[in-house]
Amino acid sequence: MEISGIGIDVVEIDEVRHARLKKRLAEYFLTREEIRLVPKGSKEAEFLASRFAAKEAVIKAFPKKLKPHDFSVLKKGVRPIIVFSSKKDALRYTVHISISHTKRIATAVALVVERGV
Repeated sequence: MEISGIGIDVVEIDEVRHARLKKRLAEYFLTREEIRLVPKGSKEAEFLASRFAAKEAVIKAFPKKLKPHDFSVLKKGVRPIIVFSSKKDALRYTVHISISHTKRIATAVALVVERGV
């Protein structure tokens, strides 16, 4: 196994909270499965900012061109996981992701490992 890339991203939560077209922004970045996880109310902007940061971190770390709908950021227990749309990418790469936030900022770090299949 070999590290293929590292990515990081930071998102201002207030920018997401005050976005005029929040629903369209979510539809552009998130898969249907991710959209179903978006909480209503006060946690919505925090969740979206965290997911946007995670998506961007993975895209920056990935060794080939990747689009936001090519993968989902889901949870397994309390840990975030990356689930690829493509079986080929799922077999070839493992992505380790860490997401964190404060009241103002959401951040994510992604580490991509090529399995050597």
